[in-house]
This record gives sequence, structure tokens and C-alpha cells, in this order.
Amino acid sequence: MIFPENFDLLHQGEESIRAKSKEAIQASDILPHHFDMVADSMNLIDYFARAYHHKNDDQLTVQLLGIRLFNGSAGAMQSLMSGYYQNSVMQQRDLLEVSFLLDYFNSNRTRIAEWKRCTEGERNKKFGAFHVRTALDDRDGFTERKREAHYKLLCNLGAHASYLGFQLLQPIAGENAHCGPYFAQRALNATAAELAKVCVGSATNFTVFFTPTSLTDYEAKLRFMEKQVAWFERFFGWGDVGQLDQMRALVARLKVAKGQTS
Repeated sequence: MIFPENFDLLHQGEESIRAKSKEAIQASDILPHHFDMVADSMNLIDYFARAYHHKNDDQLTVQLLGIRLFNGSAGAMQSLMSGYYQNSVMQQRDLLEVSFLLDYFNSNRTRIAEWKRCTEGERNKKFGAFHVRTALDDRDGFTERKREAHYKLLCNLGAHASYLGFQLLQPIAGENAHCGPYFAQRALNATAAELAKVCVGSATNFTVFFTPTSLTDYEAKLRFMEKQVAWFERFFGWGDVGQLDQMRALVARLKVAKGQTS
């Protein structure tokens, strides 16, 4: 039997859309910042998921979740660049759910082992998405339930079959849906901005489990913090410059101690 030709034709179309997407990104004043932020988030996750030697089984479990985050981010990026915007949002919903779970584990570290050992039924009851995000909102005193609103938006646009989600099948808003991948600047802009936001949160919630023990560890965190603060300042008008300065000073002291001053 021969590999179906239509799959090759579809791939050619995807590659054409990827080229258009890349051109649009490079021509934009905004999009390169979002894509750089996604790349920097993935770099940080990759470093602590693979290069950091885990200290115990719980930390290994978190690293496995980090690998899921990295692969999910790559899949969301691939879909976005190839014109499958709804598929990208579907993957982003999963990234958000894992990010919330990691945030929950950070406040309840003894439950990591319980999550690992529990049955599917127990996991759905004790660690389901609703339970986790509600616990986080209660912890932070958030009564507006913004985590729920964010999660449901990604569900309705991508993960669940809904009429609202058909918007991401329309190259032109309000007009006919398109079967297969397509390029649309509005969809590229929206999904890229959302992916950057989700990836920043994912990387942040993942790396809190790893205490740096070497200059290389600290430098990895510093590179991310510098990009993160700049991204937040540009798109939200604020960034934790104080914490960034502290990390820069710490890395500088470590370099002096190792004789790496420039």
C-alpha cells in the first residue's frame, strides 16, 4: 500500500501557511515579543526538566509534568503556525490545566505522591480541574473566579465542541468556516498572545520546585526573568524589577566567586 497522497498535499498546504505566519510575525511590532516569550518559557522548562538532577521522586514527577508542558507548548506552536488555530487553543487549555495543577502542588507538596498513586476516579474527585482552580482562588482570596473564566474560555473556543468555537474556523469573522488549515492575521494575533500568557504562567509554576544549586541553574532562571519582566512591562505595564535586580546581583556574586567576571 502507498501512503495517501492527500496527506502530503495537506502538509504542503501547512508549510505554505507556516511561511505566511512567519512573514507576518517578522513584519509585526508585537508578535515577535510573544513568540520570544513562548520560546524563553520552553527553554526554561526544558532546562529544569532535563538538565536538573531531581532530588526525590516528587521532583521527578514534577519534571515529567514539565515534559508534558514542553511538548504541549510545541504542539500548540506547531498548530498555530500551520493554521490550525482551534487546535492550538485546545492544547493551550491543557497547558493551563497542568499549570494550575503545579501551582496547587506548590502549596500542597505532600499531595504530589498521592496524585501519582491514586486511581482515575480518585484523581478526578481530588485533583479535578474544578477542585484545583477553586482551591487556588480560595488560597489567594480571589472571589471573581478569574481562573475559571480563563479555563472556560479556552474550553469553549478550543477543547469542547461549542458554537462559540466555530469562530476559530472562520478566516473572516462572521463568514463561512474553512475546512482544514488557513492563514488569518486576526487569529494569529489572538492565539499567539494567549499562548505567550499561558506559557509564562506554566514556566513560572513549574520552576518554583527547583532550587538552583549551580551558577548555570541561576543563569537559566535569570535569562527567563529578564525576558518575563520586559514582556510584562510591555503588555501589562508592570514587572517585578526588584526581584530581577536581586537575581542579577546574585548571579554577579556567583560569577565573581568562580572567577568569571567580565
